[in-house]
Amino acid sequence: MPRSDYISDNLVNIRDRLKQNYAKTAEAATEKPEAVSDTPPVPAPAPLSTRTPAFPHAGRNEELERARRDLEGRLLRDIAATTAELEQERIRRQELEKFLAVLNRNHTEFQQLGNSGDPDFARKLERLRGEYFQAAGRVSAFELRRNSGGGIGPADADPKRFGRLMFEALPLMIALIAGALIVAAALLIIFL
Repeated sequence: MPRSDYISDNLVNIRDRLKQNYAKTAEAATEKPEAVSDTPPVPAPAPLSTRTPAFPHAGRNEELERARRDLEGRLLRDIAATTAELEQERIRRQELEKFLAVLNRNHTEFQQLGNSGDPDFARKLERLRGEYFQAAGRVSAFELRRNSGGGIGPADADPKRFGRLMFEALPLMIALIAGALIVAAALLIIFL
């Protein structure tokens, strides 16, 4: 009885059946084979490793499902990106239309300014310049200068910009270097 505590009855029965099967195969191996009969021998079943799976398309179905999920993800991502891009383009178009209206209005007012001898000329000119720069600043928030390649706004791309900026910054660089040399000379005089 203590044996059933650790091993179930099924395991004991299986062991007994295995012993009986082994004895039968040993007896069959010792017997002489009978004469060859005219019937062809029945082929033994193929081992499990060479059998075709019960569901031959199971791996294929998983692969197709993975491809379907991948395509669905890509489609949803591109739909979202395209929708967002269209919304940005719609907003950009509205801003451009506003900018065009401001440009047209400023141009007509500029044509009506008159000559520089008029007492209100400077005030009107400054107001027009302010409106223009304000509208150009709003449009530049959408990076239209870079995308269009055109000259929108006051800060147009200058091919000689680096040289001009370097020339403008040269006095500052010289002053910094001269100041550093003066401080270095003062420290040398003090500590030597």
